[in-house]
Amino acid sequence: MTRDANSALSDEALLLMLRSGHTSALHEIFNRYHGRLYKTVMGVLMDGELAKDIVQEIFIDLWNRRESADIQLLQPYLISAVRLKALSGLRKGKVKAQHLAMMERIQFVNQTEDAINVQELNHSLRLVLSQLSPRCKEVFELSRFENLTHKQIAGRLGITPKTVEVQIHKALTLLRKKLDKAIIISIIALFG
Repeated sequence: MTRDANSALSDEALLLMLRSGHTSALHEIFNRYHGRLYKTVMGVLMDGELAKDIVQEIFIDLWNRRESADIQLLQPYLISAVRLKALSGLRKGKVKAQHLAMMERIQFVNQTEDAINVQELNHSLRLVLSQLSPRCKEVFELSRFENLTHKQIAGRLGITPKTVEVQIHKALTLLRKKLDKAIIISIIALFG
């Protein structure tokens, strides 16, 4: 049969031809399903070369087991076979090293970005804090950087807790005016 004649056949007819040893049936099954199977494996492994290998192995296995395999529905059988093979590959660690390397690269980029953002944040914060009076700056730093309570700050500096509250309010007001909202949110998250 020709390619066009085979393409009109049902999966059941192709399976019968395959069991009889017709390579043209295997070619048609391959043409019909390799794209879907490749996408299925890629969804699990995210590795094009390994996905191609697994799909090829499934078709080789289909041919080798053509006489003994009890396949009722071709498409579900093939999809199930590639999923199992892909998951087996994950378990055996074939792609583990690649995924770990990719995760390490992503983590490094994120850490670098975070470090740059923290440096920028610290610089902006120090710049604004330098505009505060020495007492206001000291109160703010004790509150936010050393995590002291208003009462502890008052005791250390010999001022009232109300004065501490007023100084912190002044510092936060200046920060809100000078820094954009994203930095304010970061400061609250970091030192809140």
